[in-house]
Amino acid sequence: MEYLFYGSENANVTAVSQEYPGIRTPLDLYDVLSGVWCEYTCAPRLRLNYPLKHVTWGQCSITSFLVQDIFGGKVYGVPRPGGTFHCYNDVDGHVFDITSEQFAGEELCYEGNPEQFREVHFAKTEKYERYQYLCKALRRACGVKPDYRYIYFDLDGTLTQSEFGIVDSVIYALEKFGIAGEDREKLKKFIGPALFESFQKYYHFNKEDADRAVAYYREYYESEGIYRAPLYDGVGKMLHDLKDMGKKLYVVTAKPLEMAEKVLRHTGIDGYFEAVVGPDRSARQTDKASLIRRAMQFAAEAENKKELKSAKGSFADSRSEEAEDAERIREIAAHSLMVGDRHFDMEGAVQTGVDSLGVLYGYGDRQELCWAGAAYLACSPAEAAELIGKM
Repeated sequence: MEYLFYGSENANVTAVSQEYPGIRTPLDLYDVLSGVWCEYTCAPRLRLNYPLKHVTWGQCSITSFLVQDIFGGKVYGVPRPGGTFHCYNDVDGHVFDITSEQFAGEELCYEGNPEQFREVHFAKTEKYERYQYLCKALRRACGVKPDYRYIYFDLDGTLTQSEFGIVDSVIYALEKFGIAGEDREKLKKFIGPALFESFQKYYHFNKEDADRAVAYYREYYESEGIYRAPLYDGVGKMLHDLKDMGKKLYVVTAKPLEMAEKVLRHTGIDGYFEAVVGPDRSARQTDKASLIRRAMQFAAEAENKKELKSAKGSFADSRSEEAEDAERIREIAAHSLMVGDRHFDMEGAVQTGVDSLGVLYGYGDRQELCWAGAAYLACSPAEAAELIGKM
């Protein structure tokens, strides 16, 4: 195979890290990354046109620091218009740029450029999240199985087809403000995010009116709408199969906790879950990342209880409880998977270092899920269960 990236003929250095099985040289890395680079790993400002010229479009900085992780050396940057830098690598005098093909023939100068430091680049949260995502995606592509043990399910659009009750409740609330005749299809955008935020965003309600709209919504939803959310076909079997595999299942939803629990009881699937995580009904805004963190805390507490039961008087080590808790959460995150149908679910997973599976039978589409960082996609509950079972 002919390699066309800059310095490919000089990229004859060997890996100093064994974290990625099968990656021995930069050429090996390029081969695998060619199937890993995607919309999400592309820089956000360039994502709309991905891949404009090549799969390496918008991938330079996070890739260069990943190269440094594996092969050592330093990262340098070619100054670009607008004050940005295009990053490349120098490993013991071997200069190469595995993302250079995005420039489609433009000649770059690889001499006398300033060194780049990850502390500076990763001060941008979104860039660090993309870097983490790329590292995890590369490990998966190298055959490292994540062994997902803790599965977090969104509720609306993932377990239940909730559009009927939710849309009816939104219509009821809007009519209280004299807003009638809204397109039901367009009102599906209320499924997923917090209601307070949606009434403000889509109807420009002030805080007082948004609070009133939420109250009207719940007035209808809690009496009628909540019961108009059937399970998607195959959800019951999916949950049953995952429990049989020994997976620990949780619900992580932006729906107020007491409402979520009511829906789960009504649909008869409440017994599958270790815990249900949702906001208090008084919460105006919800952050999916914080809900996922809470679910991981529940999982960690359950594991700690199991360890205490098995320890039977063994002596604790000298590490602080805080350090142990942080280590436990990192371990839980490494074996966790968020399953959802909207970008909120995928983004929350990325922000907490958790992999995600986007379901295409809900209310989000492929582009929305991929741009938000979905690691996997499934077209049905059966396919989701099969994918998780193979990991």
